[in-house]
Amino acid sequence: MSTPSPAPKLKNRLLTAVGAAALVALVALSGITGRIDAAVYDMLARGAAPAADGRIVVVDIDQKSLAELGRWPWSRRTHAQLIDRLDQAQVKGVAFNVLLSEPALFDPEGDALLARALARNGRVVLPVLAEPVQMNGASVELMPIPEFAASAAALGHAEMMVDDDGVARSVFLRAGLGSPHWPALALSLFRLEAPARDNADLPGRRLVAGGEPPSPYQWVRDHQVLIPYPDPPNAFRHVSYTDVLNQRIPASMLRGHWVVVGMNAVGMGPEVKVPGHAASSTISGADYQAAMLNMLVKDASITPMPDGWLVLLSMLIVALPLVLCGVRGLHRIWRPVALMMVVAGVLSVMLLRFAHLWFTPVPAVIVLALGALLWLYRLLRRTQRQAQSDSLTGLANRSRFDTALDQELRAARRTGQPLSLLVLDIDHFKQLNDSQGHAAGDAALKALARVLRSRARRPRDLVARLGGDEFAVLLPETTAQAAATIATTIHVDLANIGARPHGISASAAPPFTTSIGIHTHLAGDDLGPEDVFDRADAALYRAKQAGRNRSFSHTGDQEPISASLTRG
Repeated sequence: MSTPSPAPKLKNRLLTAVGAAALVALVALSGITGRIDAAVYDMLARGAAPAADGRIVVVDIDQKSLAELGRWPWSRRTHAQLIDRLDQAQVKGVAFNVLLSEPALFDPEGDALLARALARNGRVVLPVLAEPVQMNGASVELMPIPEFAASAAALGHAEMMVDDDGVARSVFLRAGLGSPHWPALALSLFRLEAPARDNADLPGRRLVAGGEPPSPYQWVRDHQVLIPYPDPPNAFRHVSYTDVLNQRIPASMLRGHWVVVGMNAVGMGPEVKVPGHAASSTISGADYQAAMLNMLVKDASITPMPDGWLVLLSMLIVALPLVLCGVRGLHRIWRPVALMMVVAGVLSVMLLRFAHLWFTPVPAVIVLALGALLWLYRLLRRTQRQAQSDSLTGLANRSRFDTALDQELRAARRTGQPLSLLVLDIDHFKQLNDSQGHAAGDAALKALARVLRSRARRPRDLVARLGGDEFAVLLPETTAQAAATIATTIHVDLANIGARPHGISASAAPPFTTSIGIHTHLAGDDLGPEDVFDRADAALYRAKQAGRNRSFSHTGDQEPISASLTRG
């Protein structure tokens, strides 16, 4: 016997791989798994976060400061005094995260004092924000007034990126109106110490490419990175604004440190949730900038994998099981699928921990899980079919026949349509097995099964092997005369096949005789499934007793029709 060609199997695997690759690309690019991606990242990111750097200090505008210095906003003279105190303490730099976009109308001298303090210090960066002029309209940049902008060491955007679930996971290291020309506030502070670099050297996922320039009224972002927050996220050293101002903090606690000044009083500034922590755990804008600075100092920024690479890697992961299932020990498809699901998770963790690259395994795992569920569904269906079918002939077995007979009998009572049942067996089957062996008997059974299947082709027709050499054909909506005609055609079909089925010796084979018993259930008959079968079986017995070639007997409308059909 020739070996079957592997081409169909390879073709099916190739088509499955293409379909899985297309599906994972659709899932990855559509963003429908965004919430799950975020939850997985939150769970994994905590283990990849660096500790809080001891050289970062947050100066809080807190409740204590408001109680001592009065209602907000304070005089610019007060801020000038704080900048001078920090200058005297010889800090590395100051991110003054307070928007100074309007002059003090009733205290111009306070503005002048603050501008001079900024210039004397020379290491203070001020924030820039974008604000829409109207709902869904163009934005404008809110910058420090010219005196402050000219005196500051640098400017930086202070945008806090918050996802749809209220969690601040990322930051854009460059952003601006019309083009991403402003570095982030913490980046501006960090660059006071580090040598300036080109934008191309910045980490993060690029969002601005060459081509048509964006609108000059659109806030443009670039170089997206994920912030690895320390645990806890507010683990940085915090001191009160008023304590620094009144020199209650030793200068040694501030010397050589980066300082972030910002609002931390309850209800006075924006607060955001952080990944991997309870919803009740929030941080202020100053802590957000401190975490970003900590990320830059420790070179621990996490870059989201570009969409193209994400799709390609996900495609590879979902296609590999179809290759691995040819390896010894992995031929059952669930094994390589489970293996690649584990590989996707491990790969995500490894890239996050060692390459600071975020690859979400969710799209690939979802497609692999769908594939596993589909395989399980097909396995269950195949198992169910095997449990209800005869392994030799592929026909329905006795269990499936009993169920179908009960169902069709109920349907016949509802509709008033006739239901015919043919019960058959091969005469002298034991002698055939004894003289020619089981292979010859099996060949005869298969030949009869093929003939029966060819004559019961309607969707509801059922051919079953009841056991041994006994078969049944269930024919819904079939009259007694039509059933007798089908029995006759079965006899003719068997005769046309040849004197003996394939595999039976011509010299030693006994006659191959098939007997058929028929019973037709009519409207008004209250017989149960067992009674219907018993009547057909009784008709078979009478047909075998008659032993005549193609004879029929009718004893009444409700009586079974019996026929003995002999082949040979």
